[in-house]
Amino acid sequence: MFTAPIFFWLLGCLALGAGYALLLYRWQTRLDKSLRNILFVLRTLAVAAITFLLFAPPIKTTDRTSEKPLIILAQDNSQSINVSKAAGFNPVTYAEQFRALEKALSEEYDVRSFSFGAAVDRGLKFRYDGKLTNLASVFQMIDNDFANRNVGAVIVASDGIYNKGGNPVYESKNLKAPVYSVALGDTVPKKDLLISNVNYNNIAYLDNQFQIEVSVEAFQSQGAVSRLTVADQSGTLFTRQLAIGSNEFRLTVPISLPAKRRGIQRYTINLSPVANELSKENNTQTIFVEVIDGRQNVLIIANAPHPDIAALRQSIEINKNYEVQIAYADDVNEAAVRKAGLVILHQLPSLSNTASKLQQQLSAKPVLYVLGAQSSPTLFSTSQDVLNINSSGTTQEVLARVSPDFYGFTLSDNSKTKLQGFAPLIAPFGNYGVKGPATVALLQQIGKVSTNIPLLIFGGDQQRKVGVLAGEGIWRWRLEEFQESNSHEAVNELISKTIQYLSTRDDKRKFRIYPAKNSFDENEQVILNAELYNDAYELINEPDVNVSLKNRDGKGYSFLFSRIGNAYTLDAGSLPAGEYTFDGKTRLGNKEYKAGGQFVIRHQQAELQQTTANHQLLFALADQNGGQMIYPEQLSKLPQLIDANENIKTVVYEDRKYEEAVNYKLLFFLIISLLTAEWFFRKRNGEV
Repeated sequence: MFTAPIFFWLLGCLALGAGYALLLYRWQTRLDKSLRNILFVLRTLAVAAITFLLFAPPIKTTDRTSEKPLIILAQDNSQSINVSKAAGFNPVTYAEQFRALEKALSEEYDVRSFSFGAAVDRGLKFRYDGKLTNLASVFQMIDNDFANRNVGAVIVASDGIYNKGGNPVYESKNLKAPVYSVALGDTVPKKDLLISNVNYNNIAYLDNQFQIEVSVEAFQSQGAVSRLTVADQSGTLFTRQLAIGSNEFRLTVPISLPAKRRGIQRYTINLSPVANELSKENNTQTIFVEVIDGRQNVLIIANAPHPDIAALRQSIEINKNYEVQIAYADDVNEAAVRKAGLVILHQLPSLSNTASKLQQQLSAKPVLYVLGAQSSPTLFSTSQDVLNINSSGTTQEVLARVSPDFYGFTLSDNSKTKLQGFAPLIAPFGNYGVKGPATVALLQQIGKVSTNIPLLIFGGDQQRKVGVLAGEGIWRWRLEEFQESNSHEAVNELISKTIQYLSTRDDKRKFRIYPAKNSFDENEQVILNAELYNDAYELINEPDVNVSLKNRDGKGYSFLFSRIGNAYTLDAGSLPAGEYTFDGKTRLGNKEYKAGGQFVIRHQQAELQQTTANHQLLFALADQNGGQMIYPEQLSKLPQLIDANENIKTVVYEDRKYEEAVNYKLLFFLIISLLTAEWFFRKRNGEV
């Protein structure tokens, strides 16, 4: 649009063009008067247009666009909608009415439809098969995808039950549009028994007892009797009769179960149903516990009887995964050494016993040397590659000082303080030298002088780990600590972590496949990782890695791993609930490598744990955002409610900008046309 200054500027350009044309054609008497007038007009317009292009100020233009209000429809597609329906609710009729609402609103508004469960999907779905409900995700989606749009209203149809994500009332605070909630489900509690929760550890140790806690809830079932049972593949392990004493009954039952077999074990927890119960699916839960054989045999071989041996045994057996055997150097047998996962040599080799017959058997075993007055420093120094001691055989008293640079394992601050205050140990006197790569946990303090001489040191090679406690008298530490604090906490922590550090086995396999975790939820992506090492133990991923998954029913799935960095990864997607084994293989050169394992996918029952609709939340959601809560039979009223809301309006956007006249191509073609027409008439009359 042209403003007043532009109009006057056009008049000036026309005047200049007319003056130029007048000077040019005033004396052209040979031309016909009518032709002269035509040429005068053409030249006037052409010169005026050129002048306008050269000197005209920028032209202000205004563009207007309108945006209809955006109406967002969000339908809850989770299982809870179908579990507890209100009286008279017909899912088929409701779906037809909701689609009719979508069509009616589309005639006047821009309508976008979504369904939600664990996440938000495009389009309306009425299958009610979602395993989880994340109501807050609707408002997060609006905030992310429609932040700068003219959102007129949000219509959410749900029962108000959510079991994933944040509070939808809080998440909708930033929404600048009214929310109309359609209240589905029934707020009247129904007769129902359910296992609401099971607390348990995912790992248990073979032949140990492990604890689980089963939370039982019962509604509108006062006077009923049910039976709680726990069973595995061998049969029933636990049973207890429950008398329901109220209409809102809650009870947590602690249960101790035996870990009898290695591997991932399935335990089924069942609550026997009562008559006319709403849902029997939530009466059963299945848990999976990985039972591992973490027990190791620790063999203490002593040069002679000593109070340290009993002290070591008591501290080690605090951990039920370790079993201690004691033998003396003169009568130890090869079978005991082969069975041991860790060997403790107490004052061996000694001056009287070289223990030479044990050295070959111990070459691949983790060993802890405990030195003392009976030890032979010379023979000790040649039996391992961690510590060298040049000594004449004399001893001295040394105190323990915790090394600040040790990171092999951690000790509590309380234990560190206690260790540095304990009585001295008896250690060989001489020159100490570290042979190779090693880490020092405790240093020797002689009197009041702190030294860098190791008291407890760890080292070793690829075959085994080696530890050296260069002093005897641990038994005094236990007695002293018990006298001071009525416990053996510090000594037990030091010894148990030392044993655990030395006995931990390194995984030397060249090909490994392992799941991201041993237990996945039903709607969770199953992730597997794989690693392949060459002979130099360098991580590589050149060859392809195939893996096949198989559930208990024998159904198989085959996949090819993707390469990531120097390793492999596989996203197997969501799989049905159950127990799975996997077998993978690859080929590096002429060698074929195989690896396997197992994992479980837990059946999701979150939607069956709460069956009473939460209309209070839906009311709060609508009230906070200036909308209204309605019921399914009132769906036809929503278009009128939205039309009556004065805040839901079409928004007009005005775009103002200034543009140079030279950018208008129409003027260019106009000038060319005018000059061409003038030339044509002059040429025709012989004037050119």
